[in-house]
Amino acid sequence: MQKKGKFIVIEGLDGSGSTTQTIMLGRYLFEKDKSNVPVLTREPTALTSHGREIRRRLKGELLPGEEVIDDFSYWADLFLNDRKWHLSNVVAGNIQNGLIVISDRHMLSTLAYQSSQGGEMETLLKMHRGLLKPDLTILLRLPVEIALQRQGKRGDDTEYFEKENFLRKVAENYEKAVNLAGREQNVVVIDGSLPVQDVHEQVIKEVDKIFEC
Repeated sequence: MQKKGKFIVIEGLDGSGSTTQTIMLGRYLFEKDKSNVPVLTREPTALTSHGREIRRRLKGELLPGEEVIDDFSYWADLFLNDRKWHLSNVVAGNIQNGLIVISDRHMLSTLAYQSSQGGEMETLLKMHRGLLKPDLTILLRLPVEIALQRQGKRGDDTEYFEKENFLRKVAENYEKAVNLAGREQNVVVIDGSLPVQDVHEQVIKEVDKIFEC
């Protein structure tokens, strides 16, 4: 009988290091055991029309006739439709085949970001009822000041969700999201302000636990 794989999510503010830690975790699991086949993915994807629209709008790249939309429900629908496709077409099949799927962001981001746009977090959570849940969600907690410094070091143009006042709301709402959905999403919080290698060691410590079950 094929052993079921694992679904792991790494979350955090822009600049928290979620992408770096996703890559490092994939490398760790690949090197640890030849039977491990990590699949690295991210949300939003660039594989659906919804995901592509999200990515365009985040960068301020509007098509002719499009306008900036701040309505949380519009954004939540985009993320949710992209997420449903992602879970069905990337995550579910791979874990059924025994692979380990590591996603850079998932549902917790929608709770934090779209509630910061004005949405009710409980409503956003209800929109996700019945969807596949991660075996482990790691939230990299990071002060907004450090997140902004890191974004500056990357040299990126400021994206839609990267304004300082907005990020402060997001940071607060990540904490609320953990209180609301932490148990069902199997959330563990790690200090994302630590040096990269120290964060990685904390991440693999938590990941190793789910393989001991």
